[in-house]
Amino acid sequence: MKSLFVLAVCVLAVQALTEEQKEKLQKHRGECLAESKADEQLVTKLKTGDFKTENEPLKKYALCMLIKSELMTKDGKFKKDVALAKVPNAADKPAVEKLIDTCLANKGNTPQQTAWNYAKCYHEKDAKHSIFQ
Repeated sequence: MKSLFVLAVCVLAVQALTEEQKEKLQKHRGECLAESKADEQLVTKLKTGDFKTENEPLKKYALCMLIKSELMTKDGKFKKDVALAKVPNAADKPAVEKLIDTCLANKGNTPQQTAWNYAKCYHEKDAKHSIFQ
């Protein structure tokens, strides 16, 4: 079940999300909205790549989504091995790893900032598999 969400986040394969994956994302979205107290309209804008508003609740939302997907720890450490283990096609792993490394290069001074920077970068590079679907 958890691997389905991870696939939505980090796989570069050209495939649409399954209904089950969409439901999981929606569940995480609701939980993270409640936990972070982020403005729902601003969260919705993230889907289209609108990262103009950068505030603490949105950063907390990004961290929450990455934690729930098991891709990041509460202290902002990305679990690259977990992400790569979920890539179904071994041929895609080098490209996924390169994208992850690129997006982790801009670490923040807090776990929330690191999550925000990573999520923003990943969305810019591969919006189809972003956590903000």
